[in-house]
Amino acid sequence: MEVLSKNLKIGVVGFSRSSFDKKEAIIKLRNIFEKLIEGKNLEEIEIVSGYTNAGIPQLAYRIADDMGIDTVGLSARQALRVRSGVYPVKKVILEGERFGDESDKFIDYIDLLVRVGGGPQSRKEVELFKTYHHGKDLSKILFEEEIRWFGN
Repeated sequence: MEVLSKNLKIGVVGFSRSSFDKKEAIIKLRNIFEKLIEGKNLEEIEIVSGYTNAGIPQLAYRIADDMGIDTVGLSARQALRVRSGVYPVKKVILEGERFGDESDKFIDYIDLLVRVGGGPQSRKEVELFKTYHHGKDLSKILFEEEIRWFGN
């Protein structure tokens, strides 16, 4: 009897505000997603991000929707109160009250991590991911891209 493979959960972190080069971010995200999903069953893949309808999470979700990939919002309850609102994802996982409370659950939930830009929170989650996957070949599970930031 063949055991079905576990869903591939691709975590995405990056800028949560909108003061960055969105065109560059879209190109980089789409290219990474295309490489990661090549030859895979799209029904077994999830794009997991911070649930908010802004910044890199919003772009990742839009690209996932365009590609027919399921979306997961994994965040703290604080996401329910942000001005931008939440993205209409297929699945919601709330952990803790304040942003950052969900980081451990996020890292435990995902198989791969994509960071496009981002500030201290995104970089903290990258470090958690590296610690969690210590001893593994990170070049196959961690993908980082920088983009221009236009904010303060």
